[in-house]
Amino acid sequence: MEVHRFLGQLATRRVWRLLRPVRRRRAHRAERRVLKQEAKLPSPPPSWWADDPRWFPRGTPPREHNRVTPLVDGNCFFARLQDELARAEHYVYIAGWCLTPEIPLRRGDEDDTVRTRLSELLGDCSRRVPVRILLWGGAPFMLQPTLRTMEAVQQAIRSKARGDVQCRLDQTARVSHCHHQKAIVVDGRVAFVGGMDLTTYQGDRWDTPRHALRSGPNWHDVQLCLEGEVVADVEHNFRQRWTEVSGADDLTHRDPTTEPSWQTPVQIVRTIPANVYKFAPRGEFGIHHAYIRALRQARRLIYIENQYLWSPTVVKALIYAMNRPRDEPFRIVIVLPARAYEGKWDNDQHVAQLRDADRGRGIVSVYCPYASGPRAGLKPFYYRPIYVHAKVGIVDDEWLTVGSANLNTRGLATDSEINAVVRDGDVARNLRVRLWAEHLAMPADQVAATDPIDLVDHLWPERAATNARIIHEADRLLEGHIHRYEIGRMPGTWLLEEVESVAVEL
Repeated sequence: MEVHRFLGQLATRRVWRLLRPVRRRRAHRAERRVLKQEAKLPSPPPSWWADDPRWFPRGTPPREHNRVTPLVDGNCFFARLQDELARAEHYVYIAGWCLTPEIPLRRGDEDDTVRTRLSELLGDCSRRVPVRILLWGGAPFMLQPTLRTMEAVQQAIRSKARGDVQCRLDQTARVSHCHHQKAIVVDGRVAFVGGMDLTTYQGDRWDTPRHALRSGPNWHDVQLCLEGEVVADVEHNFRQRWTEVSGADDLTHRDPTTEPSWQTPVQIVRTIPANVYKFAPRGEFGIHHAYIRALRQARRLIYIENQYLWSPTVVKALIYAMNRPRDEPFRIVIVLPARAYEGKWDNDQHVAQLRDADRGRGIVSVYCPYASGPRAGLKPFYYRPIYVHAKVGIVDDEWLTVGSANLNTRGLATDSEINAVVRDGDVARNLRVRLWAEHLAMPADQVAATDPIDLVDHLWPERAATNARIIHEADRLLEGHIHRYEIGRMPGTWLLEEVESVAVEL
């Protein structure tokens, strides 16, 4: 059965690759339609945010009074989520792409792994408060997870329910597209938005910044914990979609609380495809708007982590920023997975386009992270890519966005997505410092004390070159995680490593 499933998946991948030219043409047309809508956007009303074109003038407006806490990698996010679920007093709303009911949120010991399974935590919550879960309905064919898989997930949630739990499947997405939002609201008091699904599907989202080598792919991701006025906008998104799918507008609501010290401006922006939901018949493309405006206005530094770099308009915005006249150094750093699922070729094409536009000026650097550990066999160590699933954009240590949207047409035009846009120098800079400290294996205070341009020009390429030599010689652990992104084949063949790990004694 497993062989049949593998062969079926292999055939699907081959068909998907054969359709690549058609997909690209459709993607470009979809982005052109978004650009036409962008040109028709109304001017923002007079307000405190009207002078900054990076804010999206449609959808929910920016909110001034918020607290934003970045949560890097699954261990950090899952632990905070468990704490908030334990505190729930009124309701829990979860919107996701896929969900694994038995995923444990803590991995400290065997007891934690059993006690903190999501199904157990939601079951406990549902005895106190209503729990509502909205998931993508799955694909009828070609893509994963399928409708059959999602129906099995829905049934597993229902079978584990101990109280007021409802799980609905949103099947309004067009064929070959999906609902990709990842957002959670607890009591109208706190919300989570980012790249992390509550699932082990395609890879276990739980990991730590050390990324100790494990049996499945290591996973790098980022989530934001939001408190304050903006929580109501995350909930508003859930309520709109839930009402459309269920036909009932009966969800409990509580106004968010704020504190005087919460002064971080945040806007919730979305990708809502046209002609999918009645509440947005012409669609909503705030994530595309925010990214393009922020990238084109960048003055000194753009830092991006993303699973995919396929969007032609994003690449054009990066090239525009690269070629703008300026009196100070300007750098672009991009972190991608070494081998994106069904997307290595597309990432390669756009990385090559950026490097060609750079013309040897040293403006653009593209990297991918690796994990390392001991192995059996003649060579004592081996090295495997860390899967980058984060969707992070940071510009000039002053503006940032984190959410569910990849930098492809699906994320910016044709799938449902949700991002938070934050304009706060402390939050943006601290997140960049934390991410760079993880990738470079460098103390955060040293990263913070060093000019980012100096790090980009010296330490990033030095670490990458050192790690390339280590992987070639296979004689020690990596220094940090960074490796230069290569067009074509990257080191670390998963299949070969798995075959080598199987020993048959005769």
